[in-house]
Amino acid sequence: MTEWRLANTALVLALLAAGCSSSTESGTTGRIITLKTQASVDDDLTQAKTNALGFSVTLSEAYLSVGPLYYYSGDPVLSLRTSPKASKLAALSRLSDWLVKPAQAHPGHYTAGAAMGEMLTPTTLALHAGTVNLADGDGVTGNTNSAKFTWQSPAQGELASSLRGHVILTQGIATKDGVTVKFIAKADEPDVHDGDDKAEVAGCAFGPTPGAVGVNMDGNGTVTLTLSPSVWFDEVDFSYVAPGAANAPTPDADGVVDITGTLAWQGFLRGVKKGTAYEFSYSK
Repeated sequence: MTEWRLANTALVLALLAAGCSSSTESGTTGRIITLKTQASVDDDLTQAKTNALGFSVTLSEAYLSVGPLYYYSGDPVLSLRTSPKASKLAALSRLSDWLVKPAQAHPGHYTAGAAMGEMLTPTTLALHAGTVNLADGDGVTGNTNSAKFTWQSPAQGELASSLRGHVILTQGIATKDGVTVKFIAKADEPDVHDGDDKAEVAGCAFGPTPGAVGVNMDGNGTVTLTLSPSVWFDEVDFSYVAPGAANAPTPDADGVVDITGTLAWQGFLRGVKKGTAYEFSYSK
C-alpha cells in the first residue's frame, strides 16, 4: 500500500466521522476529486539549446521512464518563503543546495506536509511526442504546493523497450567552436537515486508561484507534469568526450560516443536530479 493510499484512507475515515469537509493549515479540505494527468515538454526539441558551458545540444531521441507521481501541501524545495524564525540566508542556502549538490536530488529540508493527490500508473514517455495523456489519478481538494517525481524500474508501458533497460535514454549532437560530439546519455535506476537512496525527485514545484500560496485544487481537473530536458544537459561538459580528448570513449561505427562513466556523464546525472526539470501544474 502506498504512502498516499494510507493517507487517503485515513482522510476518508476522518471525513466520514466528521460528516463534513474541514480545513486545516496543511491545506486539506477533504472532498475527493479525480485528477487527469498529462506530461508535456517545455523545450522545443527540434531546436538546439545552448547549455551553461557553451555547447549547443540537439536531441534526436529521448525516452523517460515515469513512475508514480505524488502531490503535497508542503512548500517546494525552491521556495524562498521562510518561517518567522528562519532567515533569508537559510533560504538561500537551501536554494544553493538544491541547484548544485551533485550527490542528492534535494538537500533534506523538504517537508512534504499533507498528501493531496497521486497518479500511480507507470509509463514510458517519448519526449518528442509532445503532450501525452497519462493515467488518471486521485486527490482531495485543498492547497497543493509541491510534488514528487519518481522513476520506474523496470520501465513499463508500450514504449518501455525503447529504454533498453534504462530509466533515461537520450541521443543527440553537441557542438561548440567547430567541434561536434555525437552522444548517447543514459541512466539506470541506481544512477538517479537521491541523497536518501530513493529513485525520486522530491520537493518539485507545483504551480506558477512556488511557495507563495499554493494551488487551490478545488475540483476535478488536470495535473500537468512539465519536463525540461535542457536542465539535464545544462552542466554537461562535452569536451571530456570530444574526439581527441584524453580518455574519451571510443565511438561506435556511426561515430556516436556513450558518455557513461565520464565527467560529462556526471554533469548529466546532476541535471536529471534537479527539481527544476520536473514541474507540476493544475488546471480545470
